[in-house]
Amino acid sequence: MKQKVIWLVNQYAAPVQKRTRQTVLSQHLEKQGYKVYILCGSKIHGADDNLIRDKHAYTKVKFDGARFIVIRISDYSSQIKRVLVSIEFQRRIWRLRNQLPKPDVIVSDFAGLFGNVFLKWKKAYGTRIIYDVLDLWPEDFLDVGFLKKNSIPAKILFGMEHKAYREADNLIFSMDGGRDYVMEKGWDIGSGGDVDLNKIGALNNGVDLEAVDRNREEFVVHDTDLESGKFKVIYLGSIRRANNVDLIVEAAKILQQQGVENIIILIYGDGDYRENLENKAARLKLSNIKFKGKLDVEYAPYVLSRCDLNLFNFMNAPICRFGLSPNKLFMYFASGRPVLSMVRPKYELVESRECGIVTDNTPQAVAEGIVRFSQMDKTEYEKYCKNCRLVAEEYDYKNLVRVLINQIEGKFS
Repeated sequence: MKQKVIWLVNQYAAPVQKRTRQTVLSQHLEKQGYKVYILCGSKIHGADDNLIRDKHAYTKVKFDGARFIVIRISDYSSQIKRVLVSIEFQRRIWRLRNQLPKPDVIVSDFAGLFGNVFLKWKKAYGTRIIYDVLDLWPEDFLDVGFLKKNSIPAKILFGMEHKAYREADNLIFSMDGGRDYVMEKGWDIGSGGDVDLNKIGALNNGVDLEAVDRNREEFVVHDTDLESGKFKVIYLGSIRRANNVDLIVEAAKILQQQGVENIIILIYGDGDYRENLENKAARLKLSNIKFKGKLDVEYAPYVLSRCDLNLFNFMNAPICRFGLSPNKLFMYFASGRPVLSMVRPKYELVESRECGIVTDNTPQAVAEGIVRFSQMDKTEYEKYCKNCRLVAEEYDYKNLVRVLINQIEGKFS
């Protein structure tokens, strides 16, 4: 039987960071007998680097056990230019179609709404097209006010999205509410539309447990705060205004005012709001919260294994009604430590799977939740720890890849 060639397309998946969603899926697909190529752009998002500075149209790279085809694209520094480069990326892949390994299946990230070009492969060559929907564009634009619901730009963008959903062979959503989203739009067959809900699957931003467990042993952080006998609470992630880490600082203030001395909160991450919060903590003379700075992903498993409680915070936006699938939540689960969540999306996993508790998004509620865990009976606490690890195993990519394989083989759920 002919070996199927699979393209995993994501403009931003350049071969610079190990163990990404694309590389892990690639490796699991290879183990199942597929030949996989990751197609990405040469511009490193968020950095000044571009992997192709000469006139070569593309280059082939092997990185982290995966095959990459890096497509030369332009640099960009503005959002408008970024949109134009996304179009450029898709068009250049099409122009190179006769020079690249012919795909049997294309699994393309739907970022930027410019994935419709891949439908040309379906029409011209009968290629199976699967869209990997990681974010709900343009719905997110409505939430943040970039678009008005009934404006002409919104109608055009939603029209492009609808066309892609209708004509793709399959759809994968990183959140569990993908079918809910299509039904809310009235695009599903049951609502008189033309999108078959049976072709929609969910492939969460899970966790690579093998890498997590290996990194926990190999990448050790020596830090007196991690080694202290205090009850250690950790937030891991970006520190921007939208992340509302200020709420955690306010919770620390409450704990200190109450005379709680056996708890320390450690903030790992960076962002444009970090300095403001560090200054605030210093101004309040808080001794129970420390900002540790950026943490390379390889060190996260060890750091999280030394904590007693993980804090999960996220902007409470209407988009949460379709569920969330943040990478760090599954990393928290993999640590085998409970989670205190300050957001309750649909399909939430923290409280429903007894991996922790969900509190109101207020400093007082967070402070009370932290104290509750610090005083928890050992048997109850260990139950939360065990459940976290069980959920992490369920969302291990070696299990999640079955969703993608079923889609590749055209097996509807």
